[in-house]
Amino acid sequence: MKFWQVVSFSEPDQLVGIARAAEEAGFEGVLLSDHLFFPGRLESRYPYSEDGQPAFDGTTPFPDPWTTIAAMAAVTTKLRFATMVYILPLRHPLEVAKTVGNVARLSGGRVMLGVGAGWIREEFDALGVPFAGRGRRMDEMIQVMRKAWTGEMSEHRGAHFDLGAFQMSPAPSQQ
Repeated sequence: MKFWQVVSFSEPDQLVGIARAAEEAGFEGVLLSDHLFFPGRLESRYPYSEDGQPAFDGTTPFPDPWTTIAAMAAVTTKLRFATMVYILPLRHPLEVAKTVGNVARLSGGRVMLGVGAGWIREEFDALGVPFAGRGRRMDEMIQVMRKAWTGEMSEHRGAHFDLGAFQMSPAPSQQ
C-alpha cells in the first residue's frame, strides 16, 4: 500500500519541511491543489457540499503548485508530487506543458498532473477565459500537451486551439 499526504491548505512556508518529513516517514508522495484566487463575491455554487459553500475562503493559502513542487523536489529524492486538481482550462496548453514538463524533468520524473475543469466561474471571468465549454476545451488541451511532451515537431488543429508547427524542448523523460 502506498500513502500520499494532502498538503492543501497548509501554510506555504511549511511545505518544504512537510515534504522532507513525508519522505522520511515513507510516504509515496504529496498532493497539492490549485486555485488562482478566491473571488471577493462568490456566486458559483460549490458542487461538493450540500449548502453549496466551500470550506475555504480568501484567507486559505493556495500557493502555485509548480513552483511549490519544484521547491519540494529540490529537497527530496524519492517523494512524488501530484496535483488534485489543477484547473487546466484556465490556462493555455503550451504554457502548462512547458511548466509541468520542466518541473517533471528537473525532479527526475516525480510529477503527475491531475486536472479538472474547475467550478468557480469568477476565476474564468477574471482571466477572460470562457467558462462554458471548459470540459471539451480541457480534453483538447490534453491532446496539445501530449504532442508538446513528445519533444518532436508537432501541430494541432482543433475546435479550440489552432497551432501551427511547434516543438518543445526539453521534453519530459516520461509522459
